Amino acid sequence: MNIKKAMPVLLLAASVLAAPFAMAQGGARSKPMKDSMAASEPAAQNSPYMQVQQWKKGDRLPTEFRDRQYVIDDYKQYNLPAPRKGTRWVGIGAEYYLVAPNGVVQQVGSGS
Repeated sequence: MNIKKAMPVLLLAASVLAAPFAMAQGGARSKPMKDSMAASEPAAQNSPYMQVQQWKKGDRLPTEFRDRQYVIDDYKQYNLPAPRKGTRWVGIGAEYYLVAPNGVVQQVGSGS
């Protein structure tokens, strides 16, 4: 094979094979993973779902926590007393709240 024809083919093959290694090296401009993760943490801490909130008897539970996903149907499994008529148990974090339909906390339970 002629050297003039082989040289471009060899250069192309070398650049294709070297590209993944060059990308894996990164560079001086790339940010470390630790810094990029630390920048995203404050946003998660500002979320109402990440903050630990506790309510007491008489407080009104926010609407988002009265959604079906928080309702506890099998209260016996959590060692909670039977809910009174018109109320239901809601579990948020490690706390359980007996809530009236209007969202007012009737009782705070410790559960299991």
